[in-house]
Order: sequence, then C-alpha cells, then structure tokens
Amino acid sequence: MRVQIFLEAGIPPARVAELGALAEQAGIQTLWASSFPGKREPLLCLSALAANRPAIRIGAVPLSPYETHPLKMAEGLLTLNEMSGGRMAATIGGMGHSVMRVTGLTPDRRVSAVRDCVQIIRAAASGDMQDYHGKVYTLQNYQADWLTAPPPLLYVGANGPQMLRMAGNVADGVMLSDVPLELMGEVHGHMRRGRDDGELHGKPLRVANFFAWHIKEDKAAAVAEARMEMIWRGLLQPWHTIPFLGEDDAAFIDSKRDAFLQAFLQRTPDIDDVPEHLIEKLVDHLTFTGGPDDIDAVAEKLNEFAGAGLDEVTLKIHGDAEEAIRLIGERLIPAL
Repeated sequence: MRVQIFLEAGIPPARVAELGALAEQAGIQTLWASSFPGKREPLLCLSALAANRPAIRIGAVPLSPYETHPLKMAEGLLTLNEMSGGRMAATIGGMGHSVMRVTGLTPDRRVSAVRDCVQIIRAAASGDMQDYHGKVYTLQNYQADWLTAPPPLLYVGANGPQMLRMAGNVADGVMLSDVPLELMGEVHGHMRRGRDDGELHGKPLRVANFFAWHIKEDKAAAVAEARMEMIWRGLLQPWHTIPFLGEDDAAFIDSKRDAFLQAFLQRTPDIDDVPEHLIEKLVDHLTFTGGPDDIDAVAEKLNEFAGAGLDEVTLKIHGDAEEAIRLIGERLIPAL
C-alpha cells in the first residue's frame, strides 16, 4: 500500500516545497496539490517543489478539460514534468461540484471529454507528430519536440461505472473518492472490463482511493473537523452510504445534504436535524478520524483494502500539515 497526501487547496509554492521535503523524508510516495475555486492554481503551487527535483512524485488534482483546453493543460503539465525530472502526475476529472456551483457550467459528454483529455496529454507527451480526432476535442499537426523527461502519470478521477471503464481503458491509474470497502469489488469489475478492452491491456493500472485524514493529537478537534468536512465525502450520495447505512437512512442523509453544507460553510461541527448515531456512522465509514492511538486500526482497514485490490491511499490532510505528515510517517507507514 503506497501512501499519498493531498494538500489543502491554495497553499503557496514556497510552503508546498517545504511540505514536500517533509513528506519525502516521511516516506510518502506522492504529494498532490489540489484545485478549488478561489484558490491558487495547483500547477503553479507545485513549481518551487518541482524545481528542487524531488524524489517524491508530485501531482495536481483535479484538472478538468471544461476549465482548460487539453492542449494547454498538456503543455503546463509537461513543462512542470520537465522541471521535476519526470516526477509529475495528474488526475483528470470531469468537473467538480464546487466549480459548477461557482461558474454555473454543466459538463456535457463528461466521459468522452475526459477520455479525449487523457489521450491528448498522452499523445503530446510522446514528443511525436500527432493528429487526434476525439468526440469532443481534437489535436492536429502538433508536436512537442522539446521534451526531455519521461511522461507524467495520468490518473482519472472516477467512481461511476462509465468513467471507471473508460479510466481502465486509457489511464495509468484511477483515483477513487471515498469508496467504502464493500464497493471495491464492484469498481474493480468496471475497471478490469475497461482494461481488457483497451490498448493498455496487460499493463498495470494503479488504483488509489481518496480518504479524509482527520487524525490529530487532539482527538476531539479531529472529530469536529471530520463533521465540518463531511459534505465532501462522496457528496453523501446514497451509492457511498447504502453499504453501511442501509437504503432508508442513506436516503435520509441524502435529503439533509444542505445541513452538512451549512456546517462546512459556517465551520461548525453541529449538523442540524441529523441524529448523532448517523453522523457517527458517517465519520467511522467515510473518514479516518481519531487520535494517534487509532492509527493501528486505520492500518488494519487499509490492509483490508489492499486485499481488495487497492494499491494506493490518498490522504487529504487538514489543518496542521506538519502534524499530519509526522503522524503518517512515524505511525501509519510503519504499521502498513
């Protein structure tokens, strides 16, 4: 099980470089800079770390062809990949709900657009003359003849069946989000079908699962933080919650998503009109939350995920980044 970390959005480049050095020393495999409306641009936030030629892999997530044309996305990513000595990765997604809420845009033909984006970046990274004719995007008479580094790793952010099959078909890896253990067999089935039907058949497919890391020296503060951030755990959609809540309670939680959103926006752990026992189940099943003494239990759960075919865990860290990196390096990685 390879351990990755996912930084909060908008951390300045110099600070990202500091945290990257700490993460590298801790034995963390990949550091992801995240994108969110109103925050600093993630590729630029990685620039100082990339210039240091780190041993740790660095990546940006999520990048969307609805926000940036795949050609310009490719050139930014490949430039940073060259700076880093070929250590870059990117996770390509359709469009996050946060971006849709701010821009009013609705992505059309999402699976086709993400497929085209991955294929265009891969084509550009070859350094050869390219003509690509996709369903949404095209690339004609294009060549990046300046490349010196091996291509970046390309993940697709996916949970749904069509996106999972497409990701298995064209990507180096798949980044799941908040997928419970009970659903791993289902998602692997979709990914395998895509891999078996594509040009990458027989090549390894990295499978990562994004989880919120709310482990702190102060356990009460960790629980409060997990409750504030709960709206982002699979957006509390029933597909994520039915395995441990059942259909009726999952439908109830789905109907209360605005209460969870208000808790996030108001930065409060109090979630109106939702029973405590349901909130506790959400925290227990959709996050890693607690104090240092809970890390061994987290490792046990991750070993179960490994048995179900998970290669990488991507931990979203909050608050005190140094504390989170220290606990992951000193306690979680050795336990794994």
